[in-house]
Amino acid sequence: MRKKLLQLGQLDKSLKIKREGTAVIIPIIASDLVALDVDFEYEFVEEDLEERTPKIVDYRKRVDISTDLVALLPTSFDVIGDIVVIRLVDQLTPYREMIGNALLSTHPRLRTVALDRGVKGEMRVRDLEVISGDDSTETVHIESGLRLKVDLRKAYFNPRLASERERIASLVSKGEVVTDMFAGVGPFSIMIAKHAEPKIIYAIDVNMDAVEFLRTNIAMNRVKNVVPIWGDARMIIPTLPPSDRIIMNLPHSALEFIPEALRQLKIGGTIHFYFVSERSSYHDTLGEVTARAEEIGKKVEMARIEELKTYSPSASVFSTDIILLNGS
Repeated sequence: MRKKLLQLGQLDKSLKIKREGTAVIIPIIASDLVALDVDFEYEFVEEDLEERTPKIVDYRKRVDISTDLVALLPTSFDVIGDIVVIRLVDQLTPYREMIGNALLSTHPRLRTVALDRGVKGEMRVRDLEVISGDDSTETVHIESGLRLKVDLRKAYFNPRLASERERIASLVSKGEVVTDMFAGVGPFSIMIAKHAEPKIIYAIDVNMDAVEFLRTNIAMNRVKNVVPIWGDARMIIPTLPPSDRIIMNLPHSALEFIPEALRQLKIGGTIHFYFVSERSSYHDTLGEVTARAEEIGKKVEMARIEELKTYSPSASVFSTDIILLNGS
């Protein structure tokens, strides 16, 4: 059966096959039974399966360039579904097709390599150039038992926040009202819905394409208490019930939305706030959050601060948990 599924392109090779008693559970790609058009009689079950650890192979050994340029090749890159997203310094861009081919030959399960030219535009999506493989940036990413469909040219997705999304889900108590102000395709919202017991999650995004993928992902992951909302969070959030927890994952401009978020938050509630800052001056941003809270009569406490990932040689993405102590 494994061979048959492999021939049909329906075997999910990113997950391990599981033996459970006398049963064998084989992971499939199809999102529903109709999509899996195979003539056999076996039971279908929903199961969290362990991810396979990819074999580490150095793609740089397959790039035929001078030694000084080899030293500039990236040692890390984002793998989103079956797409590799890389950044290259200017000296390497003439060799981008060769680099893409080397990555694909080293990692056979991947189908596309895209060059990331940065996040641009009002919708804050990646400017991508496909340099090897299929000219498509739509994929399904697997994370902590979730399946998240996304087109990387239409909606932003960061696979490096998987652990952070798990952390937030672990903090959510039963019956909480959660607002995800910049939900994108739904990784935070769906993670919480799948692994916690909130009363409801309001998932907002101004990008219509992202919201459409969010709707798809809600259905794919069979969660019932996520409400997708298209629109500007500033306009939407005052119309919603007060929240126990608010997620503000918009690192470049979340600070501008702090007053609206604090007005929406219950006393004792938490804001999970993400921002980009120079590592030497991140405390300045925290001070600005406190100052903006005081301007609207709110008092807050920074319960936790963590450097999540490098953004540039001197800057990083930080997260902080903001607790609302009181307010008028």
